[in-house]
Amino acid sequence: MKRLGKIIAYSIAIGFILIVAIFIIATYFMGYNVEARRNEEIDNRDKIIDRIESYISANGRLPESLSSVGFEQTYGGYTFKGIAFDYIRFNDKEYVIEYTSADGMLTQYISEEQRWTKEPDIYYIELPINADTIAAINRISTFEHDYNMAPVMDSISYNHSRICPIGDYIGVPDSIAYIRYLYKDGSLRSEGWVTYCENPEDDFSNEFGEWKYYDEVGNCYRKFWNYKQNGKLIHETDR
Repeated sequence: MKRLGKIIAYSIAIGFILIVAIFIIATYFMGYNVEARRNEEIDNRDKIIDRIESYISANGRLPESLSSVGFEQTYGGYTFKGIAFDYIRFNDKEYVIEYTSADGMLTQYISEEQRWTKEPDIYYIELPINADTIAAINRISTFEHDYNMAPVMDSISYNHSRICPIGDYIGVPDSIAYIRYLYKDGSLRSEGWVTYCENPEDDFSNEFGEWKYYDEVGNCYRKFWNYKQNGKLIHETDR
């Protein structure tokens, strides 16, 4: 009986040690993964700056639009390998890159000082003139969960001009169409051109060129989605 008690005691002790060991190992790898993600973020944000600075070195000035240096354009900003960021251009040489880091901090690159900084040590910058326009477009483009109005499409054709929106695309979309999205009451919500490879209603359609967005009281907001046509960049200044 005493021997059985010792065996049970030893088993409990060994089990406890194993649990502690597993916890320590898991904690170590969690910390390692967090550090690895942080290092990847730092590497990718530095690549953003390298690409901009390379453009300045080659052209003597900043690009009007970061689409012209290959960054994917999003609503009101750009994205690169998981970093959604804003580009604030002051003049031909000075700019700020701003994004929220993985740890939830507002983070800025200040070109004049050539350094990254984060809250609370940041510049508070006056929003661009069209900030209200971008905010309105964001609201209009965010469809409700029960949104079920079928879009209206016309001018569907093959993509003879080899139009390709700016972004990480493989090949060139094979078709284009003019598409109109509607509110539930049938009034116009947004309209413009899209490229697509199968169905212009699916998630693989992408805006290009001039788009118009209408709020529920009829105000119209304009946005130009940069693209390439036969390899030539067609773009407008985003801000």
